[in-house]
Amino acid sequence: MKKLLLFLALPLFLNSCKNNSEEKSKTEITSGKFEQIEQLQWLLGTWVNQNGKEYSQETWSQENDSTFTAYSFVEMNKKEIVFAETMALEKKGEDVILTVASVSENGAKPVSFKMISQENGQVIFENKNHDFPERIVYTNPAKDSLHAWIEGTVNGQPKKTDFHFSRQ
Repeated sequence: MKKLLLFLALPLFLNSCKNNSEEKSKTEITSGKFEQIEQLQWLLGTWVNQNGKEYSQETWSQENDSTFTAYSFVEMNKKEIVFAETMALEKKGEDVILTVASVSENGAKPVSFKMISQENGQVIFENKNHDFPERIVYTNPAKDSLHAWIEGTVNGQPKKTDFHFSRQ
């Protein structure tokens, strides 16, 4: 009888060990899979800039292990939003893409920018086929500080617009 119970219990025991090792290997595979996104967690949170009558805010949230989303707006005189956009930072295959849907300028059509560099607290996204901007850059120069800029060419002339934010 003991041999029969052992014989019946052995497959259950071996199967449970197999499942644990499968779960472990899935975890090991997932760990590091989204490393480029994980390295950008310093973006998460709400960033603000008050410049005279102009108030800017950009809020980044983590949707899942492969996607960050953001909403950004500029408000004048504490009552009129003059610019708003939504963004998604997504891991797609081997590339990280920043998708920008600008409600006020392009009818909410998404424009994708491919990450071309990520080092030393700076990330650069680029789309040379877009009119302006062609590049979006985010830096984290100091704790609770965010410096972003957009750059490209307008009428054959280089143009750069800076945005300085503090963590709220």
